[in-house]
Amino acid sequence: MNKTVQDMDNSIQLMEDSERRFRALVNATSDVIYRMNPDWTIMHELDGRGFLSDSGQPISDWLIRYIHPEDQHLIQSAIDNAICHKKVFQLEHRIVRPDGTSGWTLTRAAPVFNDQGEIIEWFGTVSDITTRKEVEEELRLTREELMASKRLHEAIAGSTPDLIYVFDLDYRFIYANKALLDMWGKTWEESMGKYLIELGYEPWHAEMHEREIDEVKATKRPVRGEVSFPHAILGRRIYDYIFAPVLDEQGEVKAVAGTTRDISDLKLAEDALKQSEDKFRSLTQSLPQLIWTARSDGFCDFFNLQWYEYTGSSALDSAGDGWTKYIHPSHVKPVFEKWQEAIQTGQSVKIEFQLRARDGSFNWFYVVGNPIKDESGTIHKWVGALTNIEERKLVEENLEQLVKERTHELQRSNDDLLQFAHVASHDLKEPVRKVKIFTNRLEKEFGQQIPETASMYLNKIYGATDRMNNMIEGVLNYSTVTNLEQAYSEVNLNEILLNIETDLEVLIQQKGASIRYSAFPGFEGAPVLIYQLFYNLINNSLKFAQKEVSPEIIISSRLYQETEKPQLEITLTDNGIGFSQQHADRIFNTFTRLNTRDQYEGTGLGLALCKKIVERHNGIISASGEEGKGSSFIVTIPTKRF
Repeated sequence: MNKTVQDMDNSIQLMEDSERRFRALVNATSDVIYRMNPDWTIMHELDGRGFLSDSGQPISDWLIRYIHPEDQHLIQSAIDNAICHKKVFQLEHRIVRPDGTSGWTLTRAAPVFNDQGEIIEWFGTVSDITTRKEVEEELRLTREELMASKRLHEAIAGSTPDLIYVFDLDYRFIYANKALLDMWGKTWEESMGKYLIELGYEPWHAEMHEREIDEVKATKRPVRGEVSFPHAILGRRIYDYIFAPVLDEQGEVKAVAGTTRDISDLKLAEDALKQSEDKFRSLTQSLPQLIWTARSDGFCDFFNLQWYEYTGSSALDSAGDGWTKYIHPSHVKPVFEKWQEAIQTGQSVKIEFQLRARDGSFNWFYVVGNPIKDESGTIHKWVGALTNIEERKLVEENLEQLVKERTHELQRSNDDLLQFAHVASHDLKEPVRKVKIFTNRLEKEFGQQIPETASMYLNKIYGATDRMNNMIEGVLNYSTVTNLEQAYSEVNLNEILLNIETDLEVLIQQKGASIRYSAFPGFEGAPVLIYQLFYNLINNSLKFAQKEVSPEIIISSRLYQETEKPQLEITLTDNGIGFSQQHADRIFNTFTRLNTRDQYEGTGLGLALCKKIVERHNGIISASGEEGKGSSFIVTIPTKRF
């Protein structure tokens, strides 16, 4: 009993001693202070100093509360190691601050031992190193950027065919890229720190560059030149070079950097171009056309002799934009705008205008101007020719007058035809109107007595007369050129086919026919004419059905695009009597019949009308068939009119 009391007194004494040490440490430092039990499962106390949340009483979830989730396993591993070896715990890691943000700390904890050498407690401090870590991260990123920049610089300098080098202020090379070393035929070790004369430069050449280096040092401005030098492999080449100052922080020259480019091929090309231009100028003098050339910016820099002889101008008058003075005043603005547009877009220019001759008269000319481009598409020159088309214009004027006269005659004929169409339309509408009137009277007078089936038939008559009226009106409008726009709209082929099935309902039932189709995409067209087109095609399939065989009509479609406009292909296939493929084109001719009237009725106009309707829609229609095995009709029309 006495021993137990003694142990309790000792424990209380140890706790009081620990508390005094903790308070002394809190007062002696600005760091976060904490106490842990021997196995770190409980945090006895933590003074957060505003950096961490205070813990006024023991807590067991300190790891989750204070430590960043990604660093918790590192903390636990370091704790296990410190406990195992009874040594100081130390680790840099991330923590969760009171506002929920992350921070960096240096955490240290020392074990407290009893007389038996057992750990009875841990005292620790937490130092805020967030700012240091941020600085270190910035330094790391800066070093990475510098290394990347250095690698990029070295890659560029090493891969470019240009010669890149640096002189010190005593004319010695302190840097040379691979291309320059290859030109010398030397290694880096053989070249660095050497003077020009030591690397194979002739005395006059070395002295010239030394004078240029002195000039750069004195003026702090670049110097440019052109010189030949023997390449170790390629032989003597021509080089374009530039020396530029490298300035220190005080603005003083500390070195001279240079780049040199091999322009031997360019020089050869320039010589060849000059010879070609001389030949071109000689050739233009023998042509009847008026020839001109211009720079890439549109400045006209050459006209052949024929231009000067025709206009009576001089080279000074015509150069640049001076040539516009010889264009007819009413044509100057559109011609100049066309020319400027061609310069901006790089597209060829083609235009007709009147050009003043030396005697003051004007003749019509057709001008074509084409850009001359290099492999990359850059324009280097414009070349054009003016052709006198005065005689052609006179012929065109005479032809235009003749066309006007013929057009007037045609318009008069069209007016007569239109008048006839109106009269015929009225005559067609009259019986339809009578049918509608008497059907209406029949319904009004005997409405209560009419059976349900008869009433349905009357509704079908109403629908048929309405569609007949619309079709007559639509055909009349379509025949009038001025109303052509009104005849076109979005076509719903599904609805049209339903109407056709209704109109042909009796014939379909008599034949025991079936018509199958799925949803069709919309397209622009004249609905009345599209109705007539498919009415004729379906009626044709029903008419030419095989005896004792129920007609089957399948209508399908597909969209495709082989030109600028999307195309809709509609295919109608039947199992009728078919026809020989050799007649595939003939069947669309007017009054063409492949079968006698006593076998199959008809006028021979149905398919001809189909072809006309399709062509009106800028489409094509074709047919294929086999005797006794049915036929197929393919209609292809653009989905958009324009």
